[in-house]
Amino acid sequence: MTRKQKILFLCDASDIEEIEHSFADQSTYDVTIETTEKILSFGVREYLYQTVERINHHPEIYDGVVGTHDSSAVFAAIIAEEAGKRFASVQSIICCQNKYLCRRIQRTCIPEHTPNFCLALDYLRNPERLQTPFFIKPVRANISFGTHRIETPEQLEYHIGAESMDIARFNQYYLEAIGSYARHYNAINMATCNSFLCEDLIDGDQVTVDGYIFEGEVTCFGVTKAVYHPRTNCFSHHEFPYALSAELHAAITSALDRLIPATGINNSFFNVEMRIDEAAETFKIIEVNSRIAFQFARTIEAVTGISPLHMLCDVAVGRRPALTPMAEDQLFNYCYNFELHRFSDAKILQTPTKSVFDEIEMKYPEVRIRNLIHENVNLSDFKHNPESFRYCVLDVPGNSREEIMSKYDDVVAMLAYKFDVPDEHARTGEPAGSPPEQSAGRGHEIEFQPGPRSPDR
Repeated sequence: MTRKQKILFLCDASDIEEIEHSFADQSTYDVTIETTEKILSFGVREYLYQTVERINHHPEIYDGVVGTHDSSAVFAAIIAEEAGKRFASVQSIICCQNKYLCRRIQRTCIPEHTPNFCLALDYLRNPERLQTPFFIKPVRANISFGTHRIETPEQLEYHIGAESMDIARFNQYYLEAIGSYARHYNAINMATCNSFLCEDLIDGDQVTVDGYIFEGEVTCFGVTKAVYHPRTNCFSHHEFPYALSAELHAAITSALDRLIPATGINNSFFNVEMRIDEAAETFKIIEVNSRIAFQFARTIEAVTGISPLHMLCDVAVGRRPALTPMAEDQLFNYCYNFELHRFSDAKILQTPTKSVFDEIEMKYPEVRIRNLIHENVNLSDFKHNPESFRYCVLDVPGNSREEIMSKYDDVVAMLAYKFDVPDEHARTGEPAGSPPEQSAGRGHEIEFQPGPRSPDR
C-alpha cells in the first residue's frame, strides 16, 4: 500500500474545519495543520528557524509545504526555500504581495492591461501624474484596509496620516519573516511596503481567475464573479462559474501566460483579480496573488468536483493535478460564496452553537460555513476593513439562483448571530436587494473554457 504523502499545511485558524473536511476521506495526503495565529504567538523568526532546522535534519517528515493566505504563504515560501521543498519562491511572493513591485512587472509585460499608477509620495510631489478621482490602497494589502477613492491631494494626505501606523503594524510579521534570512532582502520592497499606491480607477465587473503554474506551464481553472454591496467596497457574494466569451478568454489566458512567469512564480497556485468589460472584450488587472484563493476552494469544488486544496498539494509534491471530477450526480450547476457583514461595530452577543451547525449540516449537507468571530468581544477586535466587519463566510451551492437564495435565507436565519447595537439601517450580511441576474454558464469541467451563458443573463 502506497503511503500517504505528508504535507505541512499553513493556514488561518478559521480554515481548519474546511481543510480537515476536505482531507478526511482521501488516501493521498496526510496533512499537519499549523496556524498563522500559532506562529505569531510562538514568534515568527523562532518558528521559522526551528521548522526549517527540523525539516533539514529530517527531510522525510514532510513531502510538501503549502500556505493558503498572504501571511501563511510568506511562511510557507521561506520554509520551502530554506528546506528544499516546492512552493512559490520568496522573491515571487514579495513581487506579488508588494503591489508596487507587481505593477512595475505588469507595466513591463502587459502594459495594455495595467492602469496608470505611482507611489503616494510621488503623486504628492507631482499631482499631474494621475487624474482625479483615483484609487489608493496600501502597497501591501491587508484585506480592504486603507482602500479609498481620492478626490483631492488633501484627502490623500489625510489617509496617509491616519492609517500609516496601522499599515506598518499589519506588516510587522511580514518584515520579520522575510528579514529572518538575509538572502531574501529586497531593497525596493523594504522602502515601499508601508506606503500607499495610487492608481487609475478601473471600470467593469470584477472577477477572480484561479490557476496554478507547474514547471513553468500556466493553467487556469476557474473564473468567479464578485458582487458588491451598493456604494461600498465590500463584497456581498461571489458567483461561480462565470463564463467568458471566447475572445476575452483568449486575451486573458495569453496575458497570464506572460505575466505569471514574469513575477517569478513557479510550482505554486495563483489568483488574479481583474475588472472586465465584456462588451469591449477588454480587462485591467487589479492585483496578482501568489497563492490559492482559499475562500473559493469549496465554491469551485461544489460545481466542478475538483478540490483545489488537493491540487495545491499535488503541485507541492511535484505531481501535475489530474483534474478528475467526482461523479456528476454529486455536483451543482452553481455555487455562491456569501460574506456576512455588519456596517457598524458592535459587541458580539451570540454566535452559532455546535448544535446549530449540526442542524444546518443535516438539512443542507452541501452548505459550508466558516465562522470568523467568537462571543463577548467586539467585531472591531477582529481584522476588518474601514467600512464593514465580516463575521461569516457561506458556500451555498444549487441548481438555480432561486434555490441558492432560498437556502441562503434559511441558513442565515438558523445561524442567528446577535449583536448588541440595534440598528435598523445597518446591513448584517444579507445582500442589499437580490443578487443581480449575472450567473455564468454551467460547466462541471475544470478546464478554463468559455461556457454557455445562463438563461438569466
